Amino acid sequence: MSATLGERLALHARERADATFCTFLAKGATETISFAQLYDRSAAYAAAYAREGVRPGDVVVVILQHTPHLFYSFLGAILAGAIPTFMPFPSPKQRADLYLEDHRALFARIRPRLLVAYPELPRFEIPTLIASDAILAAGECVAPYDARPEDVACLQHSSGTTSLKKGVMLAHREILDEVAAYAKAIAFTDRDSIASWLPLYHDMGFVACFMASVVLGTHLVALDPFEWTMRPTMLFDAIQTYRTTFTWLPNFAFSHLVNGSRKDAVWDLSSVRAFINCSEPCKAATFARFAERFASCGVRPETLQVCYAMAENVFAVTQTPLGRAVNVVAADGFADGVVSCGPPVDGVELDIRDGEICIRGPFLFDGYYLLPEKTAQKLRDGWYHSGDLGFIRDGELYVTGRVDDMLIVGGRNHFAHEIEACVNGIPGVLPGRNVAIGVEDRRTDATVVVVLAECAEDADHAALVHAVRAEVAARIGLALHAVVPLRRGEMVKTTSGKISRVKNRELYLAGLLPSGGVGR
Repeated sequence: MSATLGERLALHARERADATFCTFLAKGATETISFAQLYDRSAAYAAAYAREGVRPGDVVVVILQHTPHLFYSFLGAILAGAIPTFMPFPSPKQRADLYLEDHRALFARIRPRLLVAYPELPRFEIPTLIASDAILAAGECVAPYDARPEDVACLQHSSGTTSLKKGVMLAHREILDEVAAYAKAIAFTDRDSIASWLPLYHDMGFVACFMASVVLGTHLVALDPFEWTMRPTMLFDAIQTYRTTFTWLPNFAFSHLVNGSRKDAVWDLSSVRAFINCSEPCKAATFARFAERFASCGVRPETLQVCYAMAENVFAVTQTPLGRAVNVVAADGFADGVVSCGPPVDGVELDIRDGEICIRGPFLFDGYYLLPEKTAQKLRDGWYHSGDLGFIRDGELYVTGRVDDMLIVGGRNHFAHEIEACVNGIPGVLPGRNVAIGVEDRRTDATVVVVLAECAEDADHAALVHAVRAEVAARIGLALHAVVPLRRGEMVKTTSGKISRVKNRELYLAGLLPSGGVGR
């Protein structure tokens, strides 16, 4: 069996040349990519890198919109022996100054040899290869680099929720072995197929969808993340048309699909073996609403599953068993209980140390790229200290929050995401567009909680502030220090689409929120 990603790609190109790797959907058009085409076009990029002077071990950064060139440029770098990494294309919803500031600082640290981008992308003082079909038409090939299984295949950058993004170094062997172990956990075979709108710069879209399809030789239906955000039910259209069997979604996406669908709309979703909730804390109430709304479409409670994953373990750490509804247990501070993330994937060990989830196993990353101090801080004695809090019951992991997500107020522990979940359902608050932050009250030197919430244009701010205060007090027993109504798009998001608690806290404390940051 092939021992590197390049060898696996070549194997599929030989043994299933005409089989479909990807059905690529963008702007109303459909493009079908076979495994032979995937290899040949990736090899064309490898030749282009050679012309640009890229050598084995050089970092190649890919910043592209939703286009098949995402696949070709990334895999071409692997064939060339370079170390590719995906970065997000700037979104109109992001602040351009913060995007430039963050990525310039990141590039100064990782020192990429080449950037694959478009002419309209802001300049980064890095040699740039313009992605185009001319690269594919050149017809030039080079011999693939003879990589070793232990060589770093790529960098998977963290989402940057709490700090400047860190490049997780992943070796060929780690990716191949983790994908195989996770496939076993969900009984995934080359007869299965995936529908995904997830961006490739996030580990869920990168590994569970893109890499799984490359490694296992399965069919991927790829949707544009920006288009999906505007019309979430296009995912259901794709599932119904192509009869896909798996899809991965962060928790907010389940709610987005419920809220973004007409109540009388029906799809045939009976082909789906699992909708897997990952990347964010899974909420029992979210699953209940999704199952109720789409029961007529073939969604059953046992179709809704949970995975606990992170780039530092390539992807999956645990996975709930398919075929039964996930377990939910009562826990202090969680009004709707805590949802199980399932038992560990084969080979992975878990240990709870002072409440923190620690991980050991054969898929752990080799460290953060050019960050030895951060690596030593997180990898200790063979265990990765995740920063997540949780507990194990009956062999299954339950995640309760993050070390830096916990707010101690008046001697009680509160999790920011639980406060945010209370606020999400309040009329006038835009779902998924609020953040709870802890600040110091200068009068008492005590920690107090402030909620920043983006609101609908017609929302009555005074009534909304009262409703938020009342709901949080009733459900969690917490008196908020302030509630700050904001307009749509005013809060800072990370590159993975999450609200950045750290950056929004900084803006609040500095009085730099666009609406003034005056809480009530």
